Amino acid sequence: MKSSKKTKTKIIVAVLAVCLAVFGVYKFVDTYSHSYAENKVINYLCQKYDEDASAFEVLDYRQAGIGFRDNGLIIGNIVWVNFAFEVKYNDKTFFVKKYKGEYYDDYQLEDIEKWCTDWLKDNVDERFTGFNLETDDIIWYLITEKRGNKYLITESNAEEILNCVPFREFNRYDYDSTVFYYDGSKESDTDNLDEELMKKLNDKLLLPSNSYCCEGTVKLFVSKSFDTDVPCFYESNRKYICRK
Repeated sequence: MKSSKKTKTKIIVAVLAVCLAVFGVYKFVDTYSHSYAENKVINYLCQKYDEDASAFEVLDYRQAGIGFRDNGLIIGNIVWVNFAFEVKYNDKTFFVKKYKGEYYDDYQLEDIEKWCTDWLKDNVDERFTGFNLETDDIIWYLITEKRGNKYLITESNAEEILNCVPFREFNRYDYDSTVFYYDGSKESDTDNLDEELMKKLNDKLLLPSNSYCCEGTVKLFVSKSFDTDVPCFYESNRKYICRK
């Protein structure tokens, strides 16, 4: 009887050891394997946009690993960098980024910026020309509003996005302000226009105190540093910034 119990115990221990080993191998592959990550990215995009794999072309990628964030010292802060992919679809190049085990993309960035700007024009003031929307804002919105990474954003989400993304805070290094740009070319006196438009925004939206208005228009800027030795979560962004 004792021998039988010992045998069962050994079998259970062996099974657990095998399961742990398999899980360990899976986690290693999921964390470090570029080819495995690329396959997951294509599968994610196929499901989200209801397309065949042939519709997507991976142009470049950022390998996951440990990097250093500049802190003014000789050795920077150690940070973990997840995979990021540059993908082409429908003649548009965009980024897919891994965050907390899920993949997110910014393919809809241009549409989202237009929808939100149109909402500002229609509901706040027609002089608004845009705001500084970026890749990470889309990720923040989908996570915060519990939409899921495969959710297709529509024009009806514009107000919700404008109420959400100014509060983006992935970590303690994330402190960018949301800037709302406007056209003041037809105004004879623009000294108090920033405050006037900010008041209108606060009447319509719930915004953090570091949001502000500024005269100007926006343009799309692509930030990509896949080949640097100092990676961080923000190494691959498409962002609307002020057009000088």
